[in-house]
Amino acid sequence: MIFVSVFFLVSVTTHFFLYRFAVRGLGLTHPAGRALMLGAFAVLALSFMAAFFLIRWDENPVTIGFYKISAVWFALSINLLLVAAATWLLYDGLRVCGVSTASFRVLAAGCLLLGLAGSAWGFWNAFHPGMTPVEVRLENLPDSWRDKTIVQLSDVHLGHFHTAAAMERLAERVNALAPDMVVMTGDLFDGMIDGLPGFADPLKRLSARTGVYFVTGNHEVYAGLRRSLDVVARTDIRVLFNEVVEIDGLHLMGIAYPGVASEREIRGVERLTPPGPDHPPCILLFHTPTDIRHDGALDRRTSTYWRPDTSFALSKKLGVSLQISGHTHRGQIFPFGLLTRWIFNGYDYGLHQEKGFAIYTSSGVGTWGPPMRTGTSPEIVVFTLRAAS
Repeated sequence: MIFVSVFFLVSVTTHFFLYRFAVRGLGLTHPAGRALMLGAFAVLALSFMAAFFLIRWDENPVTIGFYKISAVWFALSINLLLVAAATWLLYDGLRVCGVSTASFRVLAAGCLLLGLAGSAWGFWNAFHPGMTPVEVRLENLPDSWRDKTIVQLSDVHLGHFHTAAAMERLAERVNALAPDMVVMTGDLFDGMIDGLPGFADPLKRLSARTGVYFVTGNHEVYAGLRRSLDVVARTDIRVLFNEVVEIDGLHLMGIAYPGVASEREIRGVERLTPPGPDHPPCILLFHTPTDIRHDGALDRRTSTYWRPDTSFALSKKLGVSLQISGHTHRGQIFPFGLLTRWIFNGYDYGLHQEKGFAIYTSSGVGTWGPPMRTGTSPEIVVFTLRAAS
């Protein structure tokens, strides 16, 4: 409910400023024209939320088309808001500097062209993930894992925008790397109700020397956990649902979203205890860049989005060497990356290392909602494991 309320407030505020910008830029003075413009922006402000709820109620060509159009518009509206802000700042700045001949319409047109060009790039960028190489040094790394590679795919968000064909292309790129392991850290699906079984065949194409491993994220919960896991069960992907496994001398722990109340809920945790200097390293797969303990004291969405625990206390207690996460998309669209960085205390993206513990948070492969990436890029992460000197 908090998320919906904040989203509604942001959308209404954004579209109100866009209405003011359009009135000023077009020079609308007639009351009827202004009223018509205000009504249009009011409808646009509510369109994405309406489409989101409609498509969850019934997926059909009409609701799917409405969802896609409204998602594209929502992305554009964010960039148009930045255009409006830039135009007003430039106009007022020029007037303060004594350039009284500055034309608001000319400035608006120039900023609008730049904004549309940036939006076009953002739409393209959202569907072209790059490769991000990350080298990690681990204590007591077995010889069997030295200089080996692990590919991370996070937040693929298979659905109406990121389709089965896109998953096939992604699998081809991953397989071409010949990785020793592939890990998928949640939000494989985007929350669509129908059509999930159609993703099983392209997911079967993924392969790695020691296998492909998956942990659930919040969108698997939204789509229906059983429904999501049934699709994965039709592939060769192994689901790690609160358990520890050993793979060629390396411990791999997978924790399902939203976490566990205590280590007693983790099958095979005795492999990790008591952690000591001679223990092999443990790699943790967990969707959010937070501690894996979730005791239910906070509402799940509140703890996920607004008050995340970035102490990683239980992970460290269990001797985790490297935590691999996603979830944040690094904000996905500028300037939300500033917000995710603040909320997650800087752990929203990249590799962070301290004594005996490291975490890497991926910006993800796909997108949620608006199919746009500005201020960040999607990525396929390629870890190379090295022995600590």
